[in-house]
Amino acid sequence: MPKLVISSLEAAPAACEDCDPGFVVSILDSGDAAPDRFQKLSEERHLRLDPATSETDMAPAIIAFLKSWAATEENLLIHCHRGVARSTAIAYIAMCVREPEMCEEKIAARLRAAAPHADPNVLLVSEADRLLGREDRMIGAILDLCPCCSTVCAPIVTLPVAP
Repeated sequence: MPKLVISSLEAAPAACEDCDPGFVVSILDSGDAAPDRFQKLSEERHLRLDPATSETDMAPAIIAFLKSWAATEENLLIHCHRGVARSTAIAYIAMCVREPEMCEEKIAARLRAAAPHADPNVLLVSEADRLLGREDRMIGAILDLCPCCSTVCAPIVTLPVAP
C-alpha cells in the first residue's frame, strides 16, 4: 500500500530515507536547495513550488502532479518549511484526489488523527476544492476540524493511502 509522508524541510532527508518516495512535492524559497536525495528525481516526479506563489496559481500544478501520483503505487513525500500548513493542505488534497468517492470529512479526520498539528492552508484547500468540483465540501471539512495542536516544527507523519 502506498504511503503519503508529510514533513518539514529539516526532516525531509530522513523522511525520504524512510519512505523512498517516487514522487516529491517541495515548497522551498527560491534560494533554498532541495535535499540531495531529491536531485535524482525527474521534473515529472518532483514538483518544486515557491511559497511566494499565490495559492490560486499553485493549485492547478499541484492537482495535475497529484493526479499523476495517484495513478501509481508509489510513495509521495510532501514537505514545506515547518510541515504544518501548506504541506498538510497538499496532503489533504492528495488524499481527495486519490480517493474521489471518499467523504471529505473522513479524509480530514484521518489527516487530523495522524497529524494533530495539521493546520491546512485554507486558501490552497479552497482553490483545490473549486478546481476538483467538490462544491465546498473539502474546505467545509477542514473548517469543521477542531483546533490543531500548536508546534514550531512538525514531526514526520506517514499515512497509508488507498492503492
